[in-house]
Amino acid sequence: MFKLTKKLKNLKKPFRKLLHDHGNIHDNVTKLRAELDKVQADLDLDPFNVELREEEVGYVQAYNQAMIMQERFLKQKAKILWLKEGDSNSAYFHKAVKGRMSRSRIDVVADSEGILYENDQVADAFVSHYKVFLGQEGMPSCFNSQGLFHKSLESDVAEDMIREVCAKEIKEAMFSMGNDKSPGPDGFTAAFFKESWDIVGNDVIKAIQEFFVNGKLLKELNHTIIALIPKVQSPTKVNDYRPISCCNVLFKCISKIIANRIKRSLKYLISSNQSAFVPGRSISDNILLTHELMHNYHLDRGVPRCAFKVDIQKAYDTVDWEFLKAALEGFGFHNTMIRWIMECVTTTSFSISINGSLYGHFKGKRGLRQGDPISPYLFTIVMEVLTLMLKRRVREVEGFTYHRYCSNMELINLCFADDLFLFAHGDTSSAKIIMDSLDEFKFASGLVPSIPKSKAYFCNVLNHVKLAILQVMPFEEGRLPVKYLGVPLVPSRLVFKDCKELIDKVISRTNDWKNKSLSIAGRLQLIQSVISSMHVFWASVFILPSRVLLDIEQIMRGFLWCQGSIRRGKAKVAWEVVCLPKGEGGLGIRRLDLFNKALMANHVWKLLNMKESLWVAWIHLHKIKNRNFWDLPCHGNMSWAWRKILHLRPIIRKFVWHSIGDGTRTSVWYDQWCHLSPLADFVSSRDMFSAGLSTDSKVADVMGPNSLEWPFELQAKYPSLLSIASPRLVMGSIDKIEWKSRSGCIKPFAVNTVWHSIRPRDEKVVWADVVWFSNCIPRHAFVLWLVIKKKLKTQDRLSSWDVNGALASCCSLCESQLDSHEHLFFECSFAMQVWSHMRKLVDLPLSSSSFDLILDSLIPLAKRRTSKALVTKLVIAASVYFIWRERNDRLFNNNKRTVAQVIECIFSVVRLKLMSCRFKKSKISLELLERWKLPELLLK
Repeated sequence: MFKLTKKLKNLKKPFRKLLHDHGNIHDNVTKLRAELDKVQADLDLDPFNVELREEEVGYVQAYNQAMIMQERFLKQKAKILWLKEGDSNSAYFHKAVKGRMSRSRIDVVADSEGILYENDQVADAFVSHYKVFLGQEGMPSCFNSQGLFHKSLESDVAEDMIREVCAKEIKEAMFSMGNDKSPGPDGFTAAFFKESWDIVGNDVIKAIQEFFVNGKLLKELNHTIIALIPKVQSPTKVNDYRPISCCNVLFKCISKIIANRIKRSLKYLISSNQSAFVPGRSISDNILLTHELMHNYHLDRGVPRCAFKVDIQKAYDTVDWEFLKAALEGFGFHNTMIRWIMECVTTTSFSISINGSLYGHFKGKRGLRQGDPISPYLFTIVMEVLTLMLKRRVREVEGFTYHRYCSNMELINLCFADDLFLFAHGDTSSAKIIMDSLDEFKFASGLVPSIPKSKAYFCNVLNHVKLAILQVMPFEEGRLPVKYLGVPLVPSRLVFKDCKELIDKVISRTNDWKNKSLSIAGRLQLIQSVISSMHVFWASVFILPSRVLLDIEQIMRGFLWCQGSIRRGKAKVAWEVVCLPKGEGGLGIRRLDLFNKALMANHVWKLLNMKESLWVAWIHLHKIKNRNFWDLPCHGNMSWAWRKILHLRPIIRKFVWHSIGDGTRTSVWYDQWCHLSPLADFVSSRDMFSAGLSTDSKVADVMGPNSLEWPFELQAKYPSLLSIASPRLVMGSIDKIEWKSRSGCIKPFAVNTVWHSIRPRDEKVVWADVVWFSNCIPRHAFVLWLVIKKKLKTQDRLSSWDVNGALASCCSLCESQLDSHEHLFFECSFAMQVWSHMRKLVDLPLSSSSFDLILDSLIPLAKRRTSKALVTKLVIAASVYFIWRERNDRLFNNNKRTVAQVIECIFSVVRLKLMSCRFKKSKISLELLERWKLPELLLK
């Protein structure tokens, strides 16, 4: 480790020199842009000058490389996730995610006692605060683990966790890290180690293997920078910042290896009421189950019950290390693994990053670092001890009564990381047992509930009992709805005002973008990658109100079609067409209501497959009750969320098919298993019982030795039953549930599969691959799409709206005939001269003036990946785009360019696009390079 860190230190000096020699990144971009503009201006005056063309190619390559460098720098500085539109050379679009560095300067801050610190004193306030907060040991009491740990690791599992760490495991851990994560104190990112792995790999492997052999960690390697992230819009106090730990990459690699080894055992050790960071569990389980338990909390009727939403103060940062070690021992982790974990946790030291500079240097004495890969899994283990303490106290102390619908599953609490919900009957003795357990956990672990932020909720609890409970648990009484795990927790149904926050977030995001300076293709990309995904988390938990989804779609529609402020009446194509896939003539935007249903179908799938989930187990116990899911009545006292899930059945039922194994899990009457299914649609319950069968009968119940044996009464009344092919029972093999698409093919279940099964369909268009392909220029492709749809606002379409006859009806390019799609692009003399010249560069089929016939002749090239097909499609789209642009410049700006200038624009843009491609070396490719004046370095 020491040798490796020494070598990394020695690299810093040559790296600084390299940076100095490279020059200022922003100035370099500006300089190259100016030089490129000058060369292109000279080229406009002398278009056929070969030397100028070669000079332009060199500047374009240098400028593109400088832009990439600048984007990488800004991406690291801003800490955002950048998304790229396929392989196109369009701008990078981004989706903001939570930053790792504070983006605003801190000039004034108040400490915990309200004393103000300004300018140079700000650092003193933070350093003194965190020296006490992280650098001071807690005062935990003795941890009583007797009768607590009923589950522990098997010895062979614990032994397997400490197996030898191989080079492959280290490399996989390193390469699984994000390239742009914030560096630690040594300044090296994961991208550095990945790119130079051939050089540094052996040293890294030896250094990391050294830790797993002797269990000692170089203190320099475990030093941490605390980055301060504002928790509120306008932070004024030290507590308004969240401390995020920026660890060295080498340490994170060690931590990630340990995390990967322990997380596989969490599913066995951690109770089902905790879903955070446990593989195979989902946050939606906690949300849906909490909604079920708190259904009708706004009505004072039923069994008295109460719920407590508990907020834990500085949860990660206050975990006691001795308690963590005792918990790991109680769960049966091997001593060597415990020693590795505690070495990583307890040898840390901190410096604080404030306004770009580092301050302080102090050793940590408690807590788990937010930013350390192993911290979430260790915190999950810590919170599991609280669940065990609650269950132990309930077993040992009389007087606890479970919350309604919780006794069968012995459910007291639901956890997602530090989000804690507790449930009990509405009496003081139950509340006292919960509070005693919280106190025991507090004194043992150092985790303290925040009294001001915790809330108590009551249903049909008498007022004097409520006051007594609040004396035991000194929380403030809350009122629903309240935000829980990012979504509103409502006692009845979700309404528009509950989702107003979601709509405001979408509006705020679109207002942040300057859509006046974005092309329509850029706005389309932002809609597909950002706006249409902002509701996904909510939509994966609830069926959202239709008004909410329509409002979001209206924002999307306005943002797509409006240049500048969003107004009505600007759409060129109907929204139903826009939302079709590109292969069916649309733009591939998904309708939000159907996508919401596709997301929610995942919950139905989990119920049918009996997935190991707390919510699934609860629903089967209290809602389904050994009945068939498809036969459940949709009436009575049920929660709004469950009712909406049942309403999905008619939409997805025909796609859910049962593959028969031994026939014991497939209902004869309600499941889809033969061509007449579901049989209950035409066989009445009276006839079922008359024939000696029941509504619970399975396929195995009507199977004889070789074929189906229907009772005589049913054969006589329903002769169509005899047409069902007899399934072949495979004893010992369970029935499988499969998703069968519209075409009848069995496909793996996924949200995308459901979406394609339930969405409306249109006929496939043969021209889709001519317009949309991997190397298309998006803005050109979009205009070509509008031309094919005949939706551009040409004069012939506008004349019908012109009441006063003020609009000119002649073509602005040739000033002779009506300005229509067919004339403008394929009959106009100006356009035909452009096409005639382009025909010399590629073999374009321009013998017809009908674009439909031109497209038909291009269809054979559409799906080909040859250089000829690529160039032809690029030229078609670019020609259409620049003809339309020239028409608009002449009509609205009174700017005219010659045919030669428009041809030069087309040539330059297509040529620039081809510069980003690579071609296989062949005779055709060499001819292409010569024709388009491209350098030979583009050949593979």
